[in-house]
Amino acid sequence: MRSHWKLTFFRRLQVATIAASLIPACPLASTQSAAAQASDRAGRVLVRVRDRANEEPLSQVQVQIIGFPDGIVSEQFTGSDGSVQFSGLPVGSFTIRASRQGYEPAEANVDFRNDDAALQNVDIALTPRTHEGSTAPSGTITADTLKIPDKARKEFDRGSRLLNDKKDLAGSIAAFQRAIDLYPRYANAYFLMGTAQLQASATSAAEASLRKAIALDARMTASYYPLAVLLFGQRRYEEEKQLLLEAQRLDATDWRWPFELARCYAQQSQWDSALRYGLTASKSANAPPKVHLLLADIYANFNKPRDAVAELELFAKLDPKSPYMGRVREVLPILRQRSAATPEPH
Repeated sequence: MRSHWKLTFFRRLQVATIAASLIPACPLASTQSAAAQASDRAGRVLVRVRDRANEEPLSQVQVQIIGFPDGIVSEQFTGSDGSVQFSGLPVGSFTIRASRQGYEPAEANVDFRNDDAALQNVDIALTPRTHEGSTAPSGTITADTLKIPDKARKEFDRGSRLLNDKKDLAGSIAAFQRAIDLYPRYANAYFLMGTAQLQASATSAAEASLRKAIALDARMTASYYPLAVLLFGQRRYEEEKQLLLEAQRLDATDWRWPFELARCYAQQSQWDSALRYGLTASKSANAPPKVHLLLADIYANFNKPRDAVAELELFAKLDPKSPYMGRVREVLPILRQRSAATPEPH
């Protein structure tokens, strides 16, 4: 039987029962409502993305605002000037992740407080992939792009503007559908239509669109993550595992795949596998500090309080301004006390 201290600890930290609290059933679908509720106390951020090699701005870069424990708070794509602006961000710390095919993904951090609604500027430089065998793009531009008719491309661009700038979900979905009608193999259009459908809570249509995007271009890993989130929210864990394993095979450098696999296994109380994938995620060069909160959760449920303490202490060192630090400081003494009472493993 699990001891009561773990349950108390995780209720206070709000990261227990990983599936229930680390990620909502469909974070992309809740993006608009969450932003609207926070608009009167939120910040704005302008993200500019450039090529590190030649300093040129990069268009069609997938830019995600990631918060803990909610996952993706908002997602857009850069325009021709390489920039994109997010507004209505709630108070807290966020990771900004930029990715595009042919480049190594990169991240930056922003932090908004109660009295901070000013526009923050973030510059992200992406490094081109140059090593052999780099066949695992994480962006959304494909080799098929050159075959796309101009009319289809214009509808795609219109849909992107409606989705990112106007927040017009219905209008963007219609534009992406027209692009697909003009060019049925338009994988990017299916992908963005799927994300718009997720935000519109049309999960069945979103799943069909995202699966079609993968069928058309399996190496375009951008479609895998929102589909995995959707499957997680529907507790279709076996399907999600297979999807994440395929994404990990395509891009072994992306921390999200083992991180989501860890949460998936933890939801099923398969702690050995959860720990294995959690540790894999933590070894990624781009892994965010929240990985250590996940590992603390897993270790505690695995009856390893000393390791849970170590992970929380590391999290505190890496992200001392995190809004979760208050709770971490509150429960660490309890964990340390329980750790001292737990016999050393032989």
